[in-house]
Amino acid sequence: MARTPIEATSHKTPRPTALGSVLRALILALATLATGLIAGVFYDWSVSVTLGLADLPDASYVATTSAITEKIVENPLFFASFLGAVPFLFLALALHVRRPRSGRFWLIAVASVLYIGGGFLLTMFVNAPMSYQLAAVDPDAPARVLAEARDAYEGPWNFWNDVRAVLSSLAFVALVGACLLREGSGKRPGDRSR
Repeated sequence: MARTPIEATSHKTPRPTALGSVLRALILALATLATGLIAGVFYDWSVSVTLGLADLPDASYVATTSAITEKIVENPLFFASFLGAVPFLFLALALHVRRPRSGRFWLIAVASVLYIGGGFLLTMFVNAPMSYQLAAVDPDAPARVLAEARDAYEGPWNFWNDVRAVLSSLAFVALVGACLLREGSGKRPGDRSR
């Protein structure tokens, strides 16, 4: 028995509208950009800044690290990316939630968990408090105080920065993968195989 046109199309996945597709692509691109920028900041610290700081004497280390913390806190460009990645990730996820079986949805979900848990929350609850604690140390304090402050800070802070660099970088890779997939599927653009 032949099916009517209504019955034949009722089992198909709804096709995305042009405006919806553009909005989803734009938000996904902004989430990818913001996450990538912050992953790059964490990576740069791991492979260059901490290595340069390691060679400084204790007083210079405390003063320089504290000055860097102050400049980061005052920098609106850093916060636009660092804080902006979170709502862009949530919005990208919300815009793709109607396609929960798509590869794109799952890559965005994985990226959201990695960045929010491993980049954002780790910074807010581990790295930033440690930086503020070190910034409270007087660089003119006695050598013993400076050495103790540095010992309590440097190793743990560097470890957790490496963790957030890896997790944020993995989030960025997942988002790049999501950008490369055709909307509503697990296939790349131009892949005609079923």
